[in-house]
Amino acid sequence: MGLFGIANAVLALDAPMVDLHVYRAAGEAVSAGRELYSEPVWRDFLFTYPPFAALVFVPLALVESGAVEVGAVVLNCALLVLVVERSWRSLGVRNPQRHVPAVIATAGAAFLIEAVHTNFHDGQINLLLLALVLTDLTGRQGGRLRGAGIGVAAGLKLTPLVFLVVLPVLGRRRHAVRAAAWAVGTALLGALVLPGPSSAYWLSGAFADTSRIFPDPTSRHNQSLRGMLLKSGVPEPGATWAWLVLAALMGVVVLALASAEPREPLLVASLIGLYTTAVSPWAWGHHWVWVVPLGVFLASVMGDADRRRTWLPSTVLLAGTAPWVLALADPQGDGEVPVLSGGPLAFVLGNFYVLFFVAVLCTAVRDHRERCSSHPCRALGRRRAGD
Repeated sequence: MGLFGIANAVLALDAPMVDLHVYRAAGEAVSAGRELYSEPVWRDFLFTYPPFAALVFVPLALVESGAVEVGAVVLNCALLVLVVERSWRSLGVRNPQRHVPAVIATAGAAFLIEAVHTNFHDGQINLLLLALVLTDLTGRQGGRLRGAGIGVAAGLKLTPLVFLVVLPVLGRRRHAVRAAAWAVGTALLGALVLPGPSSAYWLSGAFADTSRIFPDPTSRHNQSLRGMLLKSGVPEPGATWAWLVLAALMGVVVLALASAEPREPLLVASLIGLYTTAVSPWAWGHHWVWVVPLGVFLASVMGDADRRRTWLPSTVLLAGTAPWVLALADPQGDGEVPVLSGGPLAFVLGNFYVLFFVAVLCTAVRDHRERCSSHPCRALGRRRAGD
């Protein structure tokens, strides 16, 4: 599997990396003092991230395009290994004879997941966001940089802000305050250096305009709960209300599980991360990288005879996230016609990430109840103390 991962990383060097060129163009726009949000920054692509992200991308404009592409592949490889290593470590696997082979095999196998494949293919930053948040969540309590990962990730992209709401519910109030301070700091830095773009983004509503991401919210590419409702023919504003209600209900379940499972940090982090993606108004396939730490958790419970049968269906369903499977209903190339354009199977594959998350969430509830029936455990909904 390690060789498989290396081969895929090398092949990614020939990918178009469209999003990476958008990031680089945003850095060039900042360097040249051009508009950041009122017009496309590269070809017909608009910049959709906060001003702080544009500042982070400025160094990309100082390097030749080919070197940036190579650097992106190398960085994403390192981030993938970091995420996998931290995931296994959070499960208590630290013996080098077990840990190193597990990390190599899992990192290589992760290229079989469409979310990982498209992050390399498009030159995306989702593995960076995942690494920042996961290392923060599983890091040493009381560390000086506690909260920095989540705060900086939220400064680069808004979806990690959900973790700022979750942390106080889990009793991690100081962690939440520190993460919020880092997030606010990124916004203030953006406003100080880029006052005009910051005003356009935060005060003129650019941050909430999903049409900047993609003009058609009913597109087959929208792999979110809202996208699933719209693609199913639910008209507005009914789709928006249904989305908000369902998102709230799923949020209650996720928070209850997170509070009741203090000894399952990787599962909790994965559920919250997947939830942030599912309830986003728009989600591309490459946003679903939280499937990677979830995959590590699933691999670990397959070695537990008491939990294997409960989690086996979810482990099997994980195979449905393979690029060639999802491409049957959602091909990534412009103008490509899906093999499955209608029917139940097309619906399932066209919304697979959301349905997979719902299945995993239901399985987590079942797993918790089964373990509570045989061993004393924390009841769903009770908050964990301390941080």
